[in-house]
Amino acid sequence: MTNKEKIIQTLKEALPTLKNLKDNFYIIGSTALLLSDIKIDNISDIDILTTENDAEFLRTEWESRIIKNHILIDSELFSSKFSRNRFSVLDIEILGGLKINIQGQWTKLEILEYKTVTIDNFEIKIPTLKEQKRILSLFGRKKDIDKLTKIEESEQN
Repeated sequence: MTNKEKIIQTLKEALPTLKNLKDNFYIIGSTALLLSDIKIDNISDIDILTTENDAEFLRTEWESRIIKNHILIDSELFSSKFSRNRFSVLDIEILGGLKINIQGQWTKLEILEYKTVTIDNFEIKIPTLKEQKRILSLFGRKKDIDKLTKIEESEQN
């Protein structure tokens, strides 16, 4: 199964609940890059950026899927209403009201530009490549810089 097939299968499994979200949500991270046709070798989860209210709704709906005691990495860089949820192929991480620590100031991540991909007649929003580059630059970790390089390489081809 390809990474893209894993993403689609997992999203199909999650769609009945995702369709009930009240606010906009976005797929970000490696999954968004893959859905934008950027080659990513390794993917272990799907990151969904949503509001705090919708994150709370998902926690309730997916209570049996929540991975308890999941250790957050980079908690000094990110703050959100977070949960990691077990699905059959990939886990889904929910980032409700994600804030980034930029030079000591907590700044809410807002998606400024997005496009849609359709899965099972449902439109899923992902940031445009330009927007993904902005987000990865804000995150600034080594793995984010590596992803920026992959985008730039794909734009040169």
